[in-house]
Amino acid sequence: MNHLRKRLAVLALPVIAAMSLGVPASAAPNTDTRVVVAEASDTGSASDARSAVTPQALVSYISNENSIGIGVTRIDRGQNYDAILQPHRRTDQSPLNWDRAQAFYIGAGYCADAWFFQGSGWHPSPTAQDVRGPAVVRTQQSIPGQAVARWAVRDVKGC
Repeated sequence: MNHLRKRLAVLALPVIAAMSLGVPASAAPNTDTRVVVAEASDTGSASDARSAVTPQALVSYISNENSIGIGVTRIDRGQNYDAILQPHRRTDQSPLNWDRAQAFYIGAGYCADAWFFQGSGWHPSPTAQDVRGPAVVRTQQSIPGQAVARWAVRDVKGC
């Protein structure tokens, strides 16, 4: 049984490495990294892992709607990111279980779009479309008419 676990772990390593391509392992603060503020317009209508977030405690989340990992920051302290958010995951769900997510990071050589939820649907951020990395994108923490600021990172691609 132990032999099987080791074999599965070895097989999973290339997959984990490939999923993290959007954020280089050496993504330390860099003078070339830009800061973009993702704003929501009024449309009218890991080391910090925690236990599951109750809906009443949730302030904001970021959803990674891509096939590669992105960097995310729970509380913006000026660094590029706190953790890698794996593909098709949200910051308020396992394994991060954060009550808020204030920024995401796009690595050098990649572009991405930020979307927010308001009313009954998703809308592109007027200030964070086709963001070119390296860039930290700070997400607005209060969206008019919404109890939770919901953000989605879409269309991560090489550019």
